[in-house]
Amino acid sequence: MNLFKKLWLLIGISVFLGFGCDSEEVTPEITLLSIKINGGTFTNNIESIPVDATVDISFSAIIDPALFAAQLSVTANGAAKDVDISYSNSTSKATLTFDWEYNTTYTVSVNAAVIGANGDQLKEAISLSFKTAEDNIIRSMPPCTNTAQCLESTLLTGSVGEGTFEFYSNYPIYEENAEWENLTQAVIVVHGASHNANDYFSYLTTTLNTENLSDNTVLIAPYFRNTATSSSDDFYWSSFAWRDGKLSNNANKISSFEVVDELIKQLVNSGRFPVLDQIIVTGQSSGGRFTHVYAPSNKSESLYPTISFDYVVSESQYFYYPDGQRINEGTNNLYTPSSCNGYDFWPFGYTLTPDYLTGTTETEFNQNFVNRSVHYLLGNGTASDPTLNTTNCSATLLGSSRYQRGENMFRYMDLKYQTTHNHSKTIANGITHDGSAIYQSTAFRTLLNNLLN
Repeated sequence: MNLFKKLWLLIGISVFLGFGCDSEEVTPEITLLSIKINGGTFTNNIESIPVDATVDISFSAIIDPALFAAQLSVTANGAAKDVDISYSNSTSKATLTFDWEYNTTYTVSVNAAVIGANGDQLKEAISLSFKTAEDNIIRSMPPCTNTAQCLESTLLTGSVGEGTFEFYSNYPIYEENAEWENLTQAVIVVHGASHNANDYFSYLTTTLNTENLSDNTVLIAPYFRNTATSSSDDFYWSSFAWRDGKLSNNANKISSFEVVDELIKQLVNSGRFPVLDQIIVTGQSSGGRFTHVYAPSNKSESLYPTISFDYVVSESQYFYYPDGQRINEGTNNLYTPSSCNGYDFWPFGYTLTPDYLTGTTETEFNQNFVNRSVHYLLGNGTASDPTLNTTNCSATLLGSSRYQRGENMFRYMDLKYQTTHNHSKTIANGITHDGSAIYQSTAFRTLLNNLLN
């Protein structure tokens, strides 16, 4: 072999060996997305966990059950504990259940090793500890923040027996073995015409978390079904009957107002909620209409004088007026309409009221309306509002826009009850009929903190 060929052979071998030395196979990584305990955020050294709780660990990719189980350990006082593991979300989520004991500290650990079905290695080891409750009385727990896991139901008594009603809640308010030591206040948020209670629960969950209020605030989002289910016992309301306090459609009837009364009745149970002393009822759009007439209608506020009640009416386009007068937007003064038959029928006025108000006089109702703490949350954005009612004269008499109808309502209160009414208004700048935006706005968050502090 001549010198030239030997030189090229040496160069080729060197390049080949060079590539071999520099190239390293990269092991794919898998990361922890979230770890929850009973649907709430799992923070290290959390305490008072119920002994029947579950731990959910979610990863960024699918895991191999055998590999994961080999790297998982649950210990108590240094001793290993048996654990049952189930998988979901295409095995990217592991749910742990095991036999816990009271007043015991447990540690859940996963080693930073290969656990992925495709050879993925856990990027960082996991190690979190928690302590179970001292006895079978639940005094505190992390709030439920995963909406899908926060749906609850209760049996309520209707006209001919019990029926089922569903609601979202960040704490199990009907838990029999609970004495909530840290829950001092509650927010009940009522959905709009889309019946999307889950969305409103999510909106308010975000806001409570942002304002560091979740640990001492019960959040409830009632779900007023608008269609029947396979069970004849489930309460539902056709069309918009729920927002006006009317009776459910199934044979076992109940007023939507009575439903919220029953939820409040549970919240003021001093055996379950010994320190709770404040309740806010709020609703957006049609939920705002519900809140506006529930505020003076409800019997709860009178029944529980030690509880502070507030009502936040958010972006409603419909309002109750104590008499037949309305606001003339041209003059900004009161006048009496003359060309709209039925414009003062319920819920615009105290005519043709629902069965729930039987026994309540118009004078009593209007006194409640003036005296109770009602807050108008108004978005003044100018974007399109396709759901605004611009055809029914009962609605158009209230104002030219959703925002203006709220302004007119507050203007009416100032003109008629200037020194006696207990109403206020808050403006959310730039927002036009948007439940998510308005409940997470600076304006609402400021109002919420002012009411709760």
